[in-house]
Amino acid sequence: MKIALFLSFLMPVFLLHGQDLQIAEPEFSGIVLLVRDQQTGEPLEKQKASSGSKASVGAALFGVARAKGMNFVNAARSTVRIGQGSEIRLIVRAGNNDRDPMELINIFALESEPDKDRRQIVTGTVNFNKSTAAAIDFLPFQASRYKDSSYLLEVSPLPPGEYALTLDGSRDVFNMFGVDSE
Repeated sequence: MKIALFLSFLMPVFLLHGQDLQIAEPEFSGIVLLVRDQQTGEPLEKQKASSGSKASVGAALFGVARAKGMNFVNAARSTVRIGQGSEIRLIVRAGNNDRDPMELINIFALESEPDKDRRQIVTGTVNFNKSTAAAIDFLPFQASRYKDSSYLLEVSPLPPGEYALTLDGSRDVFNMFGVDSE
């Protein structure tokens, strides 16, 4: 009797999470949708990133120290916003969904520069001895197949900030969203 009562309380939870999303698969490869609810997906802001570098004062004066490689996008904030603590689910249309999504998809934080009205990420550094180091911290996610050619990503709640997602073969195209503090 206790087991039946316990299962009757859990049944609505299982039904709620077990419902299939009713969001149409994006039409083209490379489109990323933020899942707003079971039936609504919002396209992420998309921009092609510009590359640049910045050397330290020592490098400029004496040819020593180090330089940073960076990618930039316009505007200090994304137009696509979610609240802190919100569940983050993304539908990513790939050419097909038979490859490991960890090989295809990268999610990372961007640094907002309101005074320059842009967002940036440091992609690596070059030291005076010409050694290089990658500097991107990718965020973990869980993925499953979604429909014919897409993935459904689930990302742990993120702190306030600006974020981007890139796909294999188009790493200079940033799909972006922001998380607001509540």
